[in-house]
Amino acid sequence: MANNDDVLERIESKLDQMLRLAALQMTTGMKQTPAIQLLTVAGFDRHLIADLLDTTPNTVSVTQSTLKKAKAKQNSKPRQPEMVEAE
Repeated sequence: MANNDDVLERIESKLDQMLRLAALQMTTGMKQTPAIQLLTVAGFDRHLIADLLDTTPNTVSVTQSTLKKAKAKQNSKPRQPEMVEAE
């Protein structure tokens, strides 16, 4: 009879497989940068993203950094007030 640790280990392994399959399905046909962005937002670490996308963790880190800088730059742009037409 399997002990609880063995059962939990098998459950964890199956959940890991399911997560990987879902991530692969979500990113199929996507270019690398949007795929990295999606998987980062989903909470995957750079090593798992690299493994899923067949690239290196360093490539993932550089892309994440570039995306973060682009987002910060976009958020720092002053917003133009919306034009409201008078009735």
